Amino acid sequence: MREELSYRRRRTSRRLLLAGLLLALVAGCGAVFYLWNQERFAERRFSRAQALLVEQDYVEAARQFQRLARLYPHASRADEALFHVGELQHLYLKDAERALLAFLQLEKNYPGSPFGLAAQRYAADIYMDRLEDPGRAVAAYQKLLDQGVAEGDQVQYRIGEAYFRLNNFEQARIEWDNLLRLFPESELGAETSYRIAVSLTLQGDFKEARQRFEELIARWPDHLYAVEARFGLAAVLEEQEQLVDALEMLEKLRGVYPKPEVLEQRIAQVRERIEKKQKAI
Repeated sequence: MREELSYRRRRTSRRLLLAGLLLALVAGCGAVFYLWNQERFAERRFSRAQALLVEQDYVEAARQFQRLARLYPHASRADEALFHVGELQHLYLKDAERALLAFLQLEKNYPGSPFGLAAQRYAADIYMDRLEDPGRAVAAYQKLLDQGVAEGDQVQYRIGEAYFRLNNFEQARIEWDNLLRLFPESELGAETSYRIAVSLTLQGDFKEARQRFEELIARWPDHLYAVEARFGLAAVLEEQEQLVDALEMLEKLRGVYPKPEVLEQRIAQVRERIEKKQKAI
């Protein structure tokens, strides 16, 4: 009896061992099959998501791209899928937090991705415009500059704008001055010069603000911001009690300034100040 029981135990152990080996073999084959074919599976899901994108089913397209990135993180298009998730959430579904999460995940998991800089730019813009967090936006934009992003003048401008929104007009002016120095041929030159002059006005540095407005008008006389600069210069002249000169400049803007109601209101205010001043004399 003891020999029979021992024999049965040995036979059962051998069966269990063989079953375990068989299961391990099946699992191994399954893993090999999965790894061997995951690129094909990922490409199939990517094509399905693209088709949904063409059909403007943005919710389902975003879901399919997200599933691809989660199920096949090592696939060659996983980073692109995450980028599309961010774009869809940001541009079409208006979900800033999910968009930001996708872009940050792409940056973290795929540091060498060709979509990396574009994702970082989107993230910076989301901080700035959607989440209204200019402090984090500054850090994100500066990181882009440090990496030598192509549109450096635009990023530099946004850094200045972020400081302006933080009411740090001095630092905003410094950042915009850097733009003019580093990118002298930028198409943002006139707008940047105008924002510098406005910042100086808000700081109460009317002498320097006047000079900046005048330089802008001389360099870009036909630019839209030259018109805005004349309006701003009139305000500076008014602050300096040069009311007649301010009125003359405002009156020359008739038919040119894009907001005629605002212009006429300012003209009336300056005239009223001149009349009060004359009566006082």
